[in-house]
Amino acid sequence: MKARSVESLRRFACSMAATSPAVRRPDPLRGRVVTTNSRRETNRILSLRARNRLRTRARPVAPKSGPSPDAAGVVLTFLESVGRRSEAELYLKMFRELPKESFAIIAAEAAVIRHAAGSLVEQLRFLRELGLFAPVAVGLFEPAIADKSATRLAKRAAHMGAVIEDALAPDISDAVLDELREENMPILSFAGAAGESSRERFDRIGRLAGTLGTRKIVVLRRRGGLRRQGRSVRSPSTSLADAERGVSVVNLRTDLEALREPRALSADDAELLENIGAVLSRPDCSRVVAAVTSPLSLLHELFTVKGAGTLIKRGTAIDRHTSYATVDTARLIALLESSFGRPLARDFLQKPPLSVHLEEDYRAAAIVVPGNVVPYLTKFAVDRVAQGEGMGRDLWEAVAKDHPSLFWRAKVENPIASWYGTICDGMVKVGTWAVYWRGVDHSSVPRLVEEAISRPEDFGASAS
Repeated sequence: MKARSVESLRRFACSMAATSPAVRRPDPLRGRVVTTNSRRETNRILSLRARNRLRTRARPVAPKSGPSPDAAGVVLTFLESVGRRSEAELYLKMFRELPKESFAIIAAEAAVIRHAAGSLVEQLRFLRELGLFAPVAVGLFEPAIADKSATRLAKRAAHMGAVIEDALAPDISDAVLDELREENMPILSFAGAAGESSRERFDRIGRLAGTLGTRKIVVLRRRGGLRRQGRSVRSPSTSLADAERGVSVVNLRTDLEALREPRALSADDAELLENIGAVLSRPDCSRVVAAVTSPLSLLHELFTVKGAGTLIKRGTAIDRHTSYATVDTARLIALLESSFGRPLARDFLQKPPLSVHLEEDYRAAAIVVPGNVVPYLTKFAVDRVAQGEGMGRDLWEAVAKDHPSLFWRAKVENPIASWYGTICDGMVKVGTWAVYWRGVDHSSVPRLVEEAISRPEDFGASAS
């Protein structure tokens, strides 16, 4: 079974590499979950709790298939065809560092279950092979046919321990938690929610996400992410300035009002954005991000910088300081040393900055210092967990707003080097360094490159 499983991964990887869309997402930060090893000898389509609630007879299924030894390598090889392997490895590490139940909640529209259930199940199985598990909600958009969708998906995913649960049950959070910890796949049926509004159904997802500590809500639609209608959308944020009318990133703090303008989005997209915005505004969902994508693009969306749909985030408040006097330097140093994995040079904070941009809880920081021609971005750091919240993009937009001309360097093997490539005007590799710049006259580039590579290291040897 393991050999067949890996071979099917390879076949699907090849087919996906040929069809994956090229969508722009200049933000490397999001995601999560952890590997586990408990198993049940037998599984069922319907849990004992849900059996009584839905009055549906349980049907036995085959034992769950175990993870294949080289599944992670196969999936990472596939992802390398649509992004960089280092990106996928970065996201996978972030996902695995979180509790098993906190990875994601996936909500699929009826058309996905009806026409693309095979592709969805295949990608869910890939996630399972990587040790990542998520409940799948059906009927969130079309509760009248939720029973049919849940049954169809459960049959397709029987080998993954598919278990239908009543999304309206008072103890749904406990039920989902139990199933995820047993490495089953809870299918949340909204069959009983036909009398509720879409906002009320989304609020149920929000309560579940808050209880589970979910870090990502993924909405799967056949047509993929949000799309602008005929006219351009103006926003203080640069995240809406994408080609082909696709909306790649929505920062609710800066972009929501622009997208609420008449005819900015279709009625369906506008309603979906409002519902997701209401979920993300919940106090217990302050660190949740959402993505809207197609089932074929699920892995692409989760594991690459570009993504393959629309990332929707709450947005981050970034404070600007002009000296270290108003900064908690102990917390700043802790963030920098944790992010880079090395102790900071003792004299680093003795050099006065032009600006220090800080997230209010010290989970992200950027430090800009004077340069010979234009300012130099000496540090850009985001806490690993916060990377799943799109915080890096918010931090970058704050820096770029204050410093339209800028240059910086990064090690060639830096896992977010590809993201740097999307936000710069130019880049050159010199030895182990990649030097980036934006808003700079071409005649000044040689001087900037020379200055960048001649700067001393800001860190000492690795703490290990």
